[in-house]
Amino acid sequence: MTKRTWVAAGAAALTLGLSVTAYYVLAAGTVTTSAVCVPPTSKPEYLAAYANTVVIGTITDPARYVPDASDPNTGVAVSTLHIEKTLKGTASGSLTVAQSVARTSTGTYTTREQLYQPLTQDGRYAVAVLDTMQEGGRWVWGAEAATSPAGDDRWTAAVANAHLPEITCDDTITETTAPQ
Repeated sequence: MTKRTWVAAGAAALTLGLSVTAYYVLAAGTVTTSAVCVPPTSKPEYLAAYANTVVIGTITDPARYVPDASDPNTGVAVSTLHIEKTLKGTASGSLTVAQSVARTSTGTYTTREQLYQPLTQDGRYAVAVLDTMQEGGRWVWGAEAATSPAGDDRWTAAVANAHLPEITCDDTITETTAPQ
């Protein structure tokens, strides 16, 4: 065989190989692998370590509820927090804060985490806040009622002892869609 024949045969084989590979990759569906690895929120020390700002203050107005487009029973409650004490960060005055909530049948808000209590008007809270913006407010990472000096002391100590535990991120999920 001549050199020209070898080159043509090689090009044909390469084209066929790439075409078959592309067909199998595209026809096999989509493979998605992801890990959901978020910092833990079970202790005030963890919340204080991850948050940019930790303050104690009072919610001064009713929350403005922004429903999720896909589920109107969940959404974001946006409130104004009047800051009394800044335990971490440089915040002062007032902050607009946004919090993920679920709406109950009675019109109140609820959350699933013990240290992520729904912020309500006239309530006094220790609030861990991220710099991330949502619906015009800084995102609430954690919130707990601080109705007594003991609540203030608990969060002052949490900021002083703030740390994140070792995170293993071993919750990988692989999903494959059906072939088209």
